[in-house]
Amino acid sequence: MTLPIDSPGYGEMNKAGTQRIETQRLILRRFRVEDAENMYHNWASDPEVTRFLTWPEHASVEVTKSLLSLWVSRYEDDDYFNWAMEYKETGEVIGNISVVKLIEEIAAADMGYCMGKAYWGQGLMPEALEAVMDYLFDVVGLNRIAASHDVNNPKSGRVMDKAGMKQEGILRAAGKNNLGICDVVMHSAIRADRENRSELHIELQDTEWPFEYTDHDRMIVRAICFDDEGLFYFVRAEREDDFGKATLIETAGGGVEPGEDPESAIRRELKEELGAEVEIVCKIGVVSDYYNLIHRHNLNNYYLCKIQSFGDKHLTQDEIEEFHLSTLKLTGDEAAAEYDRRRETALGRLIANRELPVLRRAQEIIRESRGQVR
Repeated sequence: MTLPIDSPGYGEMNKAGTQRIETQRLILRRFRVEDAENMYHNWASDPEVTRFLTWPEHASVEVTKSLLSLWVSRYEDDDYFNWAMEYKETGEVIGNISVVKLIEEIAAADMGYCMGKAYWGQGLMPEALEAVMDYLFDVVGLNRIAASHDVNNPKSGRVMDKAGMKQEGILRAAGKNNLGICDVVMHSAIRADRENRSELHIELQDTEWPFEYTDHDRMIVRAICFDDEGLFYFVRAEREDDFGKATLIETAGGGVEPGEDPESAIRRELKEELGAEVEIVCKIGVVSDYYNLIHRHNLNNYYLCKIQSFGDKHLTQDEIEEFHLSTLKLTGDEAAAEYDRRRETALGRLIANRELPVLRRAQEIIRESRGQVR
């Protein structure tokens, strides 16, 4: 299923920036200027690594430091995606993977990557590319991810294939690298290729407050609720606490109580916060995120629920007096716009990064089962 170009979610990006991603053997993270020695010695000074690239090998580590200073300054931009590949076994930075071109009008990106020769042939580059593609599809909300390589560098094409891309064709004399003009092989993956994937599993870091330690996990249930008209229901909170003063949009939900199963918990929470009786359609997935300010790790279990009826709400005293909870009834477009509007605060940005990918997946599930939801 390819989303129509005017569908909610198509072309709407969740600009979450370069967040930490962990794979079996790698930590994908933001570069630091202190990575210059690793970058210079492991790949940037090696003409064999840069042979098919568009930039020449670095003449000195000072060149590498200067480039990293520029890259680090760009992390303030939430549409900048550039990861250092840290090898867990040694702690060394062994390569780089990034979005080299972002096309917001069609929610698309072109990827680039390179890695030290000593680490070739071990499956590390496909491991990194697949993880970054998951992040860009599921968290950022891209519809297309592409990459290309010199026709004389088929090993790079195998990386793309292993990560789930498909070859589209060859563009003759369409590129230029350190060897000169070249034929370019195009590969891509689109969101429709991933439709039959299982539940979402997303891991996010808190990029608003520094990490010190985590002293507790919280098991949470949340729901994307919709009705027969295709409208969605959220809670609006007005709060002023340790996180600061903020007006927020968030899915209804809360903590799972001792001895309570998740489905019972979500039914209870929806009665309390929305006054709603629901049919649980399916589990959408789990989003792991952190609130570093209060040293908490959140395990957010998301469900898709269809409203059956409304009755009285049963809000707690804190929900009434401290959070001033109220109900929001919105279209998919309106909800996405409201999340973006509430990015003005740090907590609003954390919530949007967590919930926009879930809303997007919920819309896809609903479209598949009953047609377009507006």
